[in-house]
Amino acid sequence: MQQPTSRQLYAYWDRVRNGRVAPRRFEIEPARIPALLPETFIAEGAGLLGFRFRLAGTKICEYFGKELRGIDLLSLFAEADREQLIAILQPILSDGAVGHGLFRSFSATNREAAFELLLLPLIHTGESINRLLGGMTAVEPPFWLGGEPLTRHEIVELHLHWPDGPPAHAAGQAGEVVRLSPRRFRVLDGGLAGRPTDHHG
Repeated sequence: MQQPTSRQLYAYWDRVRNGRVAPRRFEIEPARIPALLPETFIAEGAGLLGFRFRLAGTKICEYFGKELRGIDLLSLFAEADREQLIAILQPILSDGAVGHGLFRSFSATNREAAFELLLLPLIHTGESINRLLGGMTAVEPPFWLGGEPLTRHEIVELHLHWPDGPPAHAAGQAGEVVRLSPRRFRVLDGGLAGRPTDHHG
């Protein structure tokens, strides 16, 4: 996580969860993070195959050129990228992992902008994780961003991070897996500070 919005949103989420696997939706108070709201969203889970935007910040909607409420987060990406997102959503939903990464977006005239994506688990009803608190932050936003709607989106890399360390069933696994291409991954042993090792699938 490199962008200020991502770091601050993660820090707020971590304070609210207070050592639990995830905070509850009603514990997230927008008034506590007003500066982050334009680049923040909440998505409602419908299993692994859909996460509809319940709320999306004004900057996010401006970048995409439309109101995102009710739209499926996964539908923004091509099928291969959806599979990567679904793979990273599994440990977020089951284990309270945190997902983050980068994606590229393109306008109809093929102008390009990069975004940092953050996916944080939330509990809305019951005891299961069924919401996402997320952020989409432009990386070095180009001057035209917001003037031309973004119509195509491609995942560049995705990371997994367990705030309290991986669960027992994931012991021995890498702290983070980064997607570099559809068939190539870089494993960072020991989480965020590890050294990379290339694996080809």
